[in-house]
Amino acid sequence: MTPRDVDSLSFFELKALVVQLLGEVSTLKQIVAEQRDEIARLKGQKGRPDIKPPIKPSGMDNASRPQPPKGPRRGGGNKTAKRVIHEERIVKAVVPPGSRFRL
Repeated sequence: MTPRDVDSLSFFELKALVVQLLGEVSTLKQIVAEQRDEIARLKGQKGRPDIKPPIKPSGMDNASRPQPPKGPRRGGGNKTAKRVIHEERIVKAVVPPGSRFRL
């Protein structure tokens, strides 16, 4: 079918053509997968593993739903701003002999 023929098709004819082509593509994908498995088998390699569908849903559909607003948070905020200094002390450090300061 040439592009000129496609331009002359109606919407429903185009839709039927797309459905037919999608069926052919899926059939070809299955054939390619079978051929790759056969090639791997002939080379002595392992084929693709049988992956069964999961038993429980993955939860991806729940991730797209908006979450309800949560209650107020507790324990947040700057804790050092609430502290009051009552006394200041200068403490001298006792450094063992032979030690050195490194960054």
